[in-house]
Amino acid sequence: MLVSGRRRLLTALLQAQKWPFQPSRDMRLVQFQAPHLVGPHLGLETGNGGGIINLNAFDPTLPKTMTQFLEQGEATLSVARRALAAQLPVLPRSEVTFLAPVTRPDKVVCVGMNYVDHCKELNMSVPKEPIIFSKFASSIVGPYDEVVLPPESQVSASPRPPSSLGHRKGVLSSVFSLLEPALAQ
Repeated sequence: MLVSGRRRLLTALLQAQKWPFQPSRDMRLVQFQAPHLVGPHLGLETGNGGGIINLNAFDPTLPKTMTQFLEQGEATLSVARRALAAQLPVLPRSEVTFLAPVTRPDKVVCVGMNYVDHCKELNMSVPKEPIIFSKFASSIVGPYDEVVLPPESQVSASPRPPSSLGHRKGVLSSVFSLLEPALAQ
């Protein structure tokens, strides 16, 4: 009963969150800061491990947060596509600090990416459904930020925080792509 209830809940969550666009495989959206810039900025990563195109410099009317950018849908995504095609100056990765891909989300629903390996480590049977859990929004940090744990905690798994949004690379897209096979059963 619990498993089918969980499946219905996940299905409802996925259906409620219909994104108005699909980022392209070459487009990796990031939030970043740089010493010469005031506040957070939106950017595009130029390939895996590449530099960053400052979207807010390309179009100052773009939102300053990823949430606002995503909410505006195709209008903002088309600006990002134009920026990618414009061959703009690229900020070297060494000059930017990556922030969490989405800051201050309403909800954080997580899927245990390594739950099969973790079950084997603990000599437990593998569950038939993915392990789903929630986190407080305040637990979101950037990909290279320090995670401060209380001294009494005992953590054996290392987190794998994403730093970009795009084709199977971000919090949102990877969560939804991981859920699809489970929901299809």
